[in-house]
Amino acid sequence: MDRETRWQYFPGRVSDEDRERLAYMPTICDLLEKMKKDYGELEAVGNDEVKYTYNELYSRVARRRDFLYNLGLSDGAKVAVMSRNSIDSMEWFLAITSAGYVMIMLPVQLNEQALAGCTMKFGIEALFISDEFAPLAAGLNTKVFPIQSISDNEAPMGKNIVKETIAAIYFTGGTTGAPKGVVTNHGALMRGAQNGCWRDNRVFHHRYIAFLPLSHIYGSVAGFLTGLYTGSYIYVNPDMKKSVGMIPFVKPTCLVVVPGLAEIILGLASVKGKEFIASVEEMLVGAAPVPPRMMKAFQDMGIQILAGYGMTEGANLSSANYNVDKKPHSMGMIYPDQEYKIVNGELWVKGDNVMVGYYNDPEATAAVLEDGWLKTGDLVEEDEEGYITIVGRIKNLIILSNGENISPEEIEEVYYKENFVKDCLIKEDTMNGEPVIAIEIFPYGPEVEGLSPEEIQKKAEDVVARVNATMPTFKRVTKVMVRSEDFKRTGAMKIDRKAHI
Repeated sequence: MDRETRWQYFPGRVSDEDRERLAYMPTICDLLEKMKKDYGELEAVGNDEVKYTYNELYSRVARRRDFLYNLGLSDGAKVAVMSRNSIDSMEWFLAITSAGYVMIMLPVQLNEQALAGCTMKFGIEALFISDEFAPLAAGLNTKVFPIQSISDNEAPMGKNIVKETIAAIYFTGGTTGAPKGVVTNHGALMRGAQNGCWRDNRVFHHRYIAFLPLSHIYGSVAGFLTGLYTGSYIYVNPDMKKSVGMIPFVKPTCLVVVPGLAEIILGLASVKGKEFIASVEEMLVGAAPVPPRMMKAFQDMGIQILAGYGMTEGANLSSANYNVDKKPHSMGMIYPDQEYKIVNGELWVKGDNVMVGYYNDPEATAAVLEDGWLKTGDLVEEDEEGYITIVGRIKNLIILSNGENISPEEIEEVYYKENFVKDCLIKEDTMNGEPVIAIEIFPYGPEVEGLSPEEIQKKAEDVVARVNATMPTFKRVTKVMVRSEDFKRTGAMKIDRKAHI
């Protein structure tokens, strides 16, 4: 779809005045200055014990920078943070990047061996760590400090920080060893943050709860930087379960979630009543498909659902769908400041949101970057209105003995329309020594309440038989397995496909 149509779909939906206030800022330093100038005395971040205004946040970040400058780090040093979400981790995020260093938010799932491996692989010169994880760092050959560390003095931002300056390294996965690192510059993070600002209704001064970890780019961009961009208040609690329970007290107006978390919130709202999420106006759901059942349930409560698409290598937000009623399975349109094309069914994107590359891995970088184009690995289809729908992942394709290529995600999407299915996984398996397409189903609780295991299995098989009747022969499921407990999930709450195949 042409850029003008996409511009109307995104920036064109807000007023001229709001659009001017949301002008693109190329660095986190620019964001900090905007925060102080435009939002100074408004509440910025808080937890159960304290709240800080934007002016106070600006000052505290400056004090963290002073602490950094006194460590004698090299230019562009890698500085890591290991903590659950907290005001401390948010301040270090802003301080490290605005000082000209490279921020690495370490996943809290890392064990002692993996932490040591990451420290060596990325050349981490300093680590700020919460008390909970401090024992893991006891033997590290690097500077380690409590995450609460802060100076009494303020220090200015780093010099010569521009759009192209490296800001952060994000992990693509891996909790038992040193994973690949996605190198991201200031411009990419800020483009992702701005992309998250275009809204139908309220644009500024939302109330957020920081559910998703800052170590994931979705959490740090859509759940944090976009909030600061719009002068919003962000409540943070290191315990995600407690954060969910705080919804009626914090009264968030915008929730940034993944489907697994949205399911938990929906379950609580079903038990406690609509009042539990009465303050919520909109919900940005990303990282995995949104079951139509869930989508309708939230819409019936008056909550606007925004479906987003992105990947770590593309600074999280590459597209969004504002018309989920009309296009419930689509990832929406590509944001206007990006180019895109579909090559042999695969989505390629290009723009200032695209990563610099994988850290110290030119071979892996060359495999996904070609003349500035990011090969997403997603197989997609585009309709006549410019809406794009993901039909699968290249790396997940099942190649049958007859040569047919099967996209598991495409079949899963059909099953998500069934009320019986809370979550599912399509995979290749064997039956009587022959390769077949199998499905694992985690049933939706109310659909199986009071039923025996045999009755649940029979109900699952009936669902599969009904779906099979609508599918081409080569896409039909032969083996049906029912799970009594949820799938193993990644840190971003996606199904860990590798763990179940």
